[in-house]
Amino acid sequence: MKIKIFKALAIHWFVFLLLLTSCTDYFEPSPNNNQDESSFLERAAFAEGLLLTPYDNLPSAYSFDESATDDAVTNAIGRSYKRMATGEWTSNYNPVSVWGYAYQNILYLNRFLSLVDQVEWSWESPVRNELFRQRFTGEALALRAWYCFNLLKNHGGMGADGNMLGFIILDKYEDISSMDPNTPRSSYDDCVNFILADCNKALSLLPLDYKDLDYPDSNAVFGAQNLNRMDGRAVKALMSRMLLHVASPSLNLNNSEDKWVQAAAAAADLLTDIGGVSGLSDDGLTWYEDEDDPEIIWRRDIADIYVWEQQNFPPSLFGNGRDNPSQNLVDCFPMKNGYPISSPLSGYDAADPYKNRDPRLEEYIVYDGSKIDRTVINTSVETPLDGINNTLLSTVTGYYLKKLMNQKVRLTPGTISTQKQFYTFFRYTEIFFNYAEAANEAWGPDADPNGYGFTPRQIIEAIRARVKISQPDDYLNSITTKEDMRTLIRDERRIELCFEGFRFWDIRRWGLDLTETARGMRIEGGANTIIDVEERAYQPYMKYGPIPYNELLNNRSLIQNEGW
Repeated sequence: MKIKIFKALAIHWFVFLLLLTSCTDYFEPSPNNNQDESSFLERAAFAEGLLLTPYDNLPSAYSFDESATDDAVTNAIGRSYKRMATGEWTSNYNPVSVWGYAYQNILYLNRFLSLVDQVEWSWESPVRNELFRQRFTGEALALRAWYCFNLLKNHGGMGADGNMLGFIILDKYEDISSMDPNTPRSSYDDCVNFILADCNKALSLLPLDYKDLDYPDSNAVFGAQNLNRMDGRAVKALMSRMLLHVASPSLNLNNSEDKWVQAAAAAADLLTDIGGVSGLSDDGLTWYEDEDDPEIIWRRDIADIYVWEQQNFPPSLFGNGRDNPSQNLVDCFPMKNGYPISSPLSGYDAADPYKNRDPRLEEYIVYDGSKIDRTVINTSVETPLDGINNTLLSTVTGYYLKKLMNQKVRLTPGTISTQKQFYTFFRYTEIFFNYAEAANEAWGPDADPNGYGFTPRQIIEAIRARVKISQPDDYLNSITTKEDMRTLIRDERRIELCFEGFRFWDIRRWGLDLTETARGMRIEGGANTIIDVEERAYQPYMKYGPIPYNELLNNRSLIQNEGW
């Protein structure tokens, strides 16, 4: 495995150096198209390229893998997530594998860390040179932690030998001749500790935020011009996400309360800094419309695009209608009075199913009679283009996706217009949910033993109040047990974070039913009928992802996850 990845690294070195430099003398390749160590040591821009490439390889768009869950169905017959959900997921065919991709970037970062102390980062000032060295080291460790967590999330799990296993830890740069091609996977806990060590070291080297400073040397290194590079706040968010993951039922097999306490503490570290629930952004529901929303912790740079809208707008607006929210997800949205639609106190009317619903439903999902910008979209059978199953681009569930879409995009042939959009890595609403879930599991709905100043109940109350769910929230106030609060937290998380790439992993870490049939709403002649749209064909062991089959052939010491 390592040998193959190292070869890929060598091939890519010269390519990214061409992209990252503008001086013509940098374009002269050495005879074998690789740069030797002296090139990196003599030219700081070359060395920084080893760091910038893993940045460039970070996600730049949402995965929309919800179509492999009970939250959505895609109308694209051959799409990878549909194939996963309907029985084709194997160790040979794994659309969510990050094994080679993550290791390639880890090797870039390890190479950078092996050189960072030797490079002259600034000839103007020894102080500035040292500050650059510290910051770059912190960024590299933080990025390595990011890629390692994704290995852990996507490939960690119960091995066929009955032990919880993680990934192969590569903690330093090695020459190809010294690499052992048969290195085994490390234990799950060792991988968690390795990631935490990288995060803690990165926190000691990085500023909490990049901002303009009074001192020239400090400002040159830690100034606001570095926004959207990894800072201490992003590292803390990564730690919160990871610690919640490893505390979850599918990974925390002994139900260790200490793991929940650790996860709560990591989230609280960020939340107390913004004043707890008082720091919840008023506009956080639609943060994707404002790149400067305080809801955002770390995001990609802004791009003028129309790809997401082209993929998901209804066909009447010249979109492909790809990712269709399910009736399962729609049913998760409560009524405006806060009660779930299954409650006799909710006032839900099956004949008028969208009346008096949680305002987030209209904000996130296009249903029959709702709008995109000022255009009314109808999804009944009688509607030629947008009606359910009427064309290859029509919805298969009776719903279209509205969340994350910029409604000002125009796809009219000949007059296509782009809009500014961006991908968000971390935002505060996730951290609030991380805390609510972990604290509820550790102490229950209302306890605050560490004096953070907020409880799971107060967080859910603030999130629901933000969207104008009627207050006081009688349904929330009726919940008294940890178990009932757990259900509500999971439902609220499902709603608030839908289509941001969480549901696929959440149902697995919680150990929920993977095979729930995705349903839809068929409207014909004014009558509403809930229909089955797509059955799921997962197996229980699929709460953990597989190790790629080819890696097992190349590394005799690798143990596959149970069931694969």
